Amino acid sequence: MDPRHSPDRDELIGIWDATSTGFLDLAASLDDQQWSAPTPCPGWTAGDLVSHVIDIEQLLDQAPRPQHEPDWDALPHATGDVGRFTEVGVDVRRGRTRDDVVAELRATLAARRTALSALPSDAEVLSPFGRPTTQERLLRMRILDTWVHEQDIRRAIGQPGGMASDGAIVALQVFLDGLPKAWAKQVGAPAGSVAHVVISDVGRGVEAWVLVGEDGQGAMSAPVDDPDVELTLGWDDFLTLAAGRAEPESVHGRVHVGGSPERGARLLASLTMTP
Repeated sequence: MDPRHSPDRDELIGIWDATSTGFLDLAASLDDQQWSAPTPCPGWTAGDLVSHVIDIEQLLDQAPRPQHEPDWDALPHATGDVGRFTEVGVDVRRGRTRDDVVAELRATLAARRTALSALPSDAEVLSPFGRPTTQERLLRMRILDTWVHEQDIRRAIGQPGGMASDGAIVALQVFLDGLPKAWAKQVGAPAGSVAHVVISDVGRGVEAWVLVGEDGQGAMSAPVDDPDVELTLGWDDFLTLAAGRAEPESVHGRVHVGGSPERGARLLASLTMTP
């Protein structure tokens, strides 16, 4: 898919399906050692990420939440309301066999596929945390979450792949959509200032221009000749920063920062879009 193309709801269902199937295929291929491999997500193994995807998709399918209280003292990585909420569906599946969890993932995705296909195109849906949202936004976020966790597992087991899939492009688009807020709010760039971000190795290259308006809000912008900041980096580095899997120091030497060094460093440090 061309990164400049914005898929509609029906296309997003197809991309969600392909992304989920790719995640399932990877999960089913793991051996016991790989299943237990630690991932970039603190406290979670590859198998835990499979359990997490099951839990969220079942939640969206309105399945009852597990009646389970983890031993929080043994899980210091599970902090805050969101961290503890997501930990329940993971911890309840610890100790189950790999085959059993993979079979549950397969059944869960099949049920979600049926539910999505039957959903009227104008139906309002709820986010995993119960907030109303559009189908398009929810599908984008589920594609992002599942695809990023596929990459987490691939990093854990040393099997790269999937960086050019349609799911990857949707994830990239979601991350780029977060740039205006990062530039205006996290960086605190003044009104009229423009940042130019270039992802150098996605197809023919992908770039985004963001402008701070007079109201202090960030928005996508038309290209300008002399941006205040220009960041050029590869897709893999952009992914690890945007997904919160790496610190800016880890990509030094591979990122070109043009314009204001101070604002460039602050923008680089503000690229994290997910917890």
